Amino acid sequence: MQEKEVIIIGAGISGLYSAYKLKSIYPKSNITILEQNQIGGRMGTQSFEGTDVVTGAGVGRKRKDKLLIKLLNELKIPYREFISKHYYSKTLGDRSCNVKETFMKLRKRYTPCKKTFKAYAESILGTEKYKTFVTCSGYTDYEQEDAYDTLCHYGFNDNYENWTALSISWTKLLLALIYKIKMRNIHLRSRVEKIERVSDNHFFVYTNKHNYTCNMIIVATAIDSIRRLLPRENIYKGIKGQTFLRLYGKFSKCSIPIMKEYVKGYTIVPQPLQKIIPMNPDNGVYMIAYNDNKNSKNLKKWLENTEENREKLCTLIKKALCIPTETKIYLTSIVGFYWDIGTHYYTPLDRRKYNNRFEFIKDAQHPMDGILVVGESVSINQGWVEGALKSVECVINCKSL
Repeated sequence: MQEKEVIIIGAGISGLYSAYKLKSIYPKSNITILEQNQIGGRMGTQSFEGTDVVTGAGVGRKRKDKLLIKLLNELKIPYREFISKHYYSKTLGDRSCNVKETFMKLRKRYTPCKKTFKAYAESILGTEKYKTFVTCSGYTDYEQEDAYDTLCHYGFNDNYENWTALSISWTKLLLALIYKIKMRNIHLRSRVEKIERVSDNHFFVYTNKHNYTCNMIIVATAIDSIRRLLPRENIYKGIKGQTFLRLYGKFSKCSIPIMKEYVKGYTIVPQPLQKIIPMNPDNGVYMIAYNDNKNSKNLKKWLENTEENREKLCTLIKKALCIPTETKIYLTSIVGFYWDIGTHYYTPLDRRKYNNRFEFIKDAQHPMDGILVVGESVSINQGWVEGALKSVECVINCKSL
C-alpha cells in the first residue's frame, strides 16, 4: 500500500485519526480528507463567559479510554484528572435511585431475546419503576438499543459509579492532528454526492466541487451519510442515530450561592434537563442541560440567548432542583450545542445472520473491498471518542491493509 491514493470522507476524530494512522504506517500514501462542515465533527472546545466548554464530546475516562490516553501522550496534549461523582436532585429523592441494584438485577435476569432494552427492562420492572430507572440513570440513549448490548457493552457502570474522568482540550487535540496531517490535505465544504466503483482497486468520488479518483475510501461520517453513500448495504439499517444537546448558562452574581447550595457536582435531575453540571461555579457557569432524544428536541427551540428563553430555563432549573418558588435565580447568558445525530446505537441483532455483535461490527466496518467504515457508530463503544479510535485501530494496521 506504499503509494495508494486514499480518500477519507469526514474530518471528525475518526477521519483525522485514520489519516494520522495511515501516515504513521505508510508515510508515502497520498491522503485527502473531504469534510462538508467543520473539522472535528462533534469534538470541540469553545470559550463561554471565560470558561472553556465542550461542544459535543465530553470527558475521557482514565480506566477505559486507553487509546485516547495513548494518543494524547503521543501528541503531548495535557489533560487533567478529576473524580466524577454522581449527585441526585432532591426532586428525585422519593424515587429511590437504586440504579446499580436495578441494573444488576436486569443483567442477572436476562435470557437471550430479540428485544430493545426498554422492552426487556419494562417486562421485568414494570412501567413506573422503569421510568424511574431511566430518569435516575441520566440518559435515554440506550432505550431502543439491543438489550444485550446495553447490558454488556454500553458501559452502564459509568452511570452509577464514581470514576476518574479526564478533562481534555479537544481543540488542542484537533490542532495537533491537523498539524500532523497537514491542512492542505483537508478539503472543507466538500459534500460527497456519490461513490462509484470502477474496478477492484479504482474508485471515483464525486463532490459538489471536484471529482476524485482513489484506490481506497474510508467513510468516517454519521450513519445518515453512511447510508446515503452506501445505499445497497442493508447492514446499516441496524444502526440508528439520536439527538444530543449541551446547554450552558451563566448565572447572575446573586444566583451563584444559590446554585452552589443546590448543585454540588454532576447532578442528575428530571427530564427534560436530565443533568446539571458545575463548569466554573465561582463564576456562575454551569452546564444547565445535558440531554438526548426527545428532551434535546424539546429544548432546541430555547437555545437562542434571549431574555424569554433564559426566564423559561430558570423556571425549569428551579423545578428540577427543588429551589423554593420565592427564591430567585437569573441567567445572564446561555449558549447551546444541538446535534441531530450526536450518538448511535444498535437495534436488536439478527442472530440468523450474526452470532454476536462483534461479527456485525466487522461486516459494518468492511462493506466491500477497498472501502472501510470507521467511527463510534461502528464500534463496540458507541458514543465515546474511545469507540471512534478503536474502530480505526480495527481496520487500519499493518496486517489488515
